[in-house]
Amino acid sequence: MNRYLRYAVAAAFAAGSLATSVAHAVIEMEGNDSISSPEALQVINGTAEVTGSIGNTSLSLPAVADVDFYWFEATEGDVVQIDINGGMKDFASGWRAVDTVIAVFASDLNFTLLRQNDDADDVDFGSISTSDSRIVDFVVPATGRYIVGVSSFPRTFNDMGGGGLTSTSVDPNVGNGSYTLTVTGVTTPPVAETPPPPVAETPPAEELPPPPPPVVTPGQAKKVGIDIRPRDARVARVYPNADGTVSVAILSSATFDAMKVDRRSLTFGAEGDELSYVDCHREGIDVNRDRRRDLVCRFNVRKAGFDVGDLEGVLRGTAEGSQFEGRGPVKVVMKGKKRKHQHNHHARGRD
Repeated sequence: MNRYLRYAVAAAFAAGSLATSVAHAVIEMEGNDSISSPEALQVINGTAEVTGSIGNTSLSLPAVADVDFYWFEATEGDVVQIDINGGMKDFASGWRAVDTVIAVFASDLNFTLLRQNDDADDVDFGSISTSDSRIVDFVVPATGRYIVGVSSFPRTFNDMGGGGLTSTSVDPNVGNGSYTLTVTGVTTPPVAETPPPPVAETPPAEELPPPPPPVVTPGQAKKVGIDIRPRDARVARVYPNADGTVSVAILSSATFDAMKVDRRSLTFGAEGDELSYVDCHREGIDVNRDRRRDLVCRFNVRKAGFDVGDLEGVLRGTAEGSQFEGRGPVKVVMKGKKRKHQHNHHARGRD
């Protein structure tokens, strides 16, 4: 983005930032178009917000290829929401509308794709269309750094990781434009301090008891980690036209014991309420090698209800009488059907 466009984006969002009183909102700085050089998000009180743009924001300029990357640090067990607002706009606004795609990646050597979303399930505050993408309830698997990618449809992120895209095409109508990215639910890990040298004959400090587990409000499902087709480095392939099952690992954590799951309560599929349960492994398996036993279960592929265009699978169940939910990325492979994503690019109002 050139200097003129960056100032244009800042001016376009200045009024909105004042109206919403978000003191920590910042403007994207270009140079963040590679997953290896993401821009740092400023997290304050668990929330970070940035206004950015994919390509050109002016209707008088052509749409160009662009992608943005940001990073934040979070703590194991955080339930993070990653939300795009203001991408789709009314035609009368005079600014380009952008149909966003967002994804979250691990900071490992392969930049593993963890979650991706194209269309939100509903229209939330700050949006006029479900084309403003949103990742809900991302359960942080381990304390560390995570990367958020922002692109535009049809340029979804490659499920092999690395921040690559599946298409080089840029939609001339909704492929460029400004957006606001908000990340909430983040607990910044404490900075490790260098311990002082030991003092001779000093008795050891009294060990404090562990903190109590987080309280889950009655009726609210606890968010847990899952791994679809565990230990497969790729995003899980799902073949809904094929007979057979798909394995899903329910991951234990410091606050959740997967081995206490009521197995007959499990549902899994495109929406999360599909009665696709088959069975579970009798003994726990340490799938993610964190020295905790995880529960690996199988689900009927056809009954799971996946279709081309679905980007994640949803698992629900109960453990010791409390509800829980987990989400994981999938790639649905089925020939002969069109992708479910459809938009009327001539009407930029509410879907």
